[in-house]
Amino acid sequence: MTLTEQFATMIAMTAVGGWIGCALTIYQRFFHPKKRRQVFLLLTDTLFWAVQGLVVFLVLLYVNQGEVRFYIFLALALGFSAYKALFETIFKKGLEGVIRSVLFVMRLIRQAIAFSFIYPALVLLKLLYRLGKMIGRFLLALLLVLLKLIYVPLRWGFKRLLPTEWILKIKAFGRAFKAFFARGWIKRK
Repeated sequence: MTLTEQFATMIAMTAVGGWIGCALTIYQRFFHPKKRRQVFLLLTDTLFWAVQGLVVFLVLLYVNQGEVRFYIFLALALGFSAYKALFETIFKKGLEGVIRSVLFVMRLIRQAIAFSFIYPALVLLKLLYRLGKMIGRFLLALLLVLLKLIYVPLRWGFKRLLPTEWILKIKAFGRAFKAFFARGWIKRK
């Protein structure tokens, strides 16, 4: 391995150490141990470190054909330490700003969808419900008028043909029928 390759490997591994620091900050922000179960953390921790190991290996493979030397681990530690000492607080503030911005945009999109589609659909459904209610009341009133048109001539005919006690029973039934519909079905506002 030439001196140029060694220098490029040192720079690349220092950058990868910084990357691991950034990735660890993001991982800890979204998968905080106090919020998750231990089995879930074991799975996500294993997956996280496997991905980071793969990143280190791919960068090593690209820079120096995958040769592992002791100074590579020192460069990784240097990059990670530099990130922790110099850039972690700035990166955390920037990450929180990005998260707040994304959440704000998501809230705006949700409100835009609600105001564009959901609220008008609810208003339309309410209007259709009220229209159906009005049509139902109209049809019921029309039915009552038609029944009254049929009932008046029948009543006159039954008075002439039926005995008086039957007429009293029919009148009682008619009053009960009228009271039932007047109480529960036809509400005048």
